[in-house]
Amino acid sequence: MSEATTEPTDIHEESKAITVTLNPSLDRTLTTHFLALGYHNRTTETTRLHVAGRGMNVARALHALGVPVHAIALIGVDATGRAYETLLAEEQFPITVLRRSGLTRSNIVIKDTGLNHETVILDESEGVTPDDLRAVSDTLIQLINPDDTVIFAGSLPGSVPTDAYLALIDAAQRAGAKVAINAGGGAALEQSLPAGPDLIYLTRTELEGLFNYPVRANEDVLSCAQQLRERGAQRVLVSMPRRMDALLVTDEGVWIADQPQVEFGTHSGQTEGLVAGYLAARRRGGRPDEALCLAAAAAAYAVAHVGAEFGTLREVEEYRAETTVIPIHSKDDLPQPDPENPPPARPVSDAD
Repeated sequence: MSEATTEPTDIHEESKAITVTLNPSLDRTLTTHFLALGYHNRTTETTRLHVAGRGMNVARALHALGVPVHAIALIGVDATGRAYETLLAEEQFPITVLRRSGLTRSNIVIKDTGLNHETVILDESEGVTPDDLRAVSDTLIQLINPDDTVIFAGSLPGSVPTDAYLALIDAAQRAGAKVAINAGGGAALEQSLPAGPDLIYLTRTELEGLFNYPVRANEDVLSCAQQLRERGAQRVLVSMPRRMDALLVTDEGVWIADQPQVEFGTHSGQTEGLVAGYLAARRRGGRPDEALCLAAAAAAYAVAHVGAEFGTLREVEEYRAETTVIPIHSKDDLPQPDPENPPPARPVSDAD
């Protein structure tokens, strides 16, 4: 049975973002030089330990950008879950912890500075029940005020039905909230489309998993994003980490952002920074192209740092000044790779 550690309030306040993390992870990021499998390896930098899961990362990114945020996290009562909850005390925004039985996952990111690789070891969680999901829904209903935005982010825990997000989206919309969703791609995201979420954000690799064919060129990304809109999504935001681009498709138009080239840290937090920047700009009344510009800049800041680190508006500003946003009126307007000046090589990552 889930148990909340904070009591939702009935007091109406300015609009806020509410993030939902059904599958949190206590992430460890290690840096080594020439990782040697099967041998002892030493770290070359301080190990980073983060309360993560995409929903919690989005909450941390939004808070850094000055957006009022309230996070909901469904956490197991195992040792990892207890450590996760202890670290939450360091965050400076409201968090409702719903405790459940079962295991909490803990992912490991290894940055190899010698081979220019990033290795991600993904853990699995278990033990989430229908009662736990109902507790999340009930908490949402109590927290939501008119004009709030609810962000559902990340993969579903093991054994949870793939349509779980659909019921939660319905609860949030009926309470008067706008909805953004990532769902980790795949069936969970596909089954959320009939609810007509205000925003779907995902990576190019997640597009491939959703459509089950290679999505490589910008034309392919645009085509898939347009299909998602036809199937129910009002706006689609796509992160393309390998090329450091981002694409936004709305009923007002299409834009692509050329993010600044940065000295690479890790991919951790890139997609979460992207959506946080977009939502922060839109909340302040920014046009779609302005929102995409801040989104791309916030993502670039995350990529420039090791571990899930997110910048303030002031820290992100230098990246925004170097970001270019191009309106796309037809496929002919999409940037094409220059064979004589290819982009610099980017580290390999399984977490695209």
